[in-house]
Amino acid sequence: MFSTKHILLIVACAAVCTLMCVFLRKLSLKKWFRLLMYVGIVSETIKVFYYILDNEKIYGGYLPKTDLPFHLCSVQLIFIALLNFTKSEKLHRALMAFMLPTCLVGGFAAILIPTSSSLNAPLITFQYFTYHTVIVAYAICLLLKSREIGWTVKDYTTALKMLAFMGFLAIYINSMIYDVVEYTQEGGEKIVSYVSRVNFMYVVDPPKEGLPFLNKDHGWFVYFVHLAATGIFAVTMCYIKPIINAIRKKKDDGEKSEEE
Repeated sequence: MFSTKHILLIVACAAVCTLMCVFLRKLSLKKWFRLLMYVGIVSETIKVFYYILDNEKIYGGYLPKTDLPFHLCSVQLIFIALLNFTKSEKLHRALMAFMLPTCLVGGFAAILIPTSSSLNAPLITFQYFTYHTVIVAYAICLLLKSREIGWTVKDYTTALKMLAFMGFLAIYINSMIYDVVEYTQEGGEKIVSYVSRVNFMYVVDPPKEGLPFLNKDHGWFVYFVHLAATGIFAVTMCYIKPIINAIRKKKDDGEKSEEE
């Protein structure tokens, strides 16, 4: 992390993201949804075939569990598909409300704290950083279109509810595909010979060791509380303007009722 290669990639991502926002901000949301779908299909196809072929001797055609699309950024592929194939405006609104903070913060965090494998092979490096740059650009465009969209406190609470749901869902998914292989020695003692863990949404362990605040120095529960607090803070910051506007409106309405 923060090697010369990583720093150059961060600069490149920032430049590409800026250019995308300048040239594509005038696109309609519908065209943005279509662009996201195309990028998602190409990105996931590269990832699937790369990791299957790279692990062919071990998995022989299976995608490693750690690369299933259940992280905060990769799960956006499901939401992108829904945005393109559903006509429900209510669902569109709820998905965009959730994707605004999660694509922005999650994508930025992924670029800043990449997985170790994403910096190895050129092809997967390209896939990883391109995908996360595009979803960050999408989130920024949602912010730039704030006046057109008209974000509200209801969108903020929707984003929080969906984030909480995804966090608890990740705990269940991690548990369902958590493998522990045991064998019994003479005398009845069970010995663990193999453990396979996944860490979707980083609810098990921090994304990197040695991070401030997001670490397990005081145990898993404290880490989980810190992770939840970070998520709430990030979502709140993305919706700070409608929150402030709602507070001011409530205050103004209160003052008017007192005058009457």
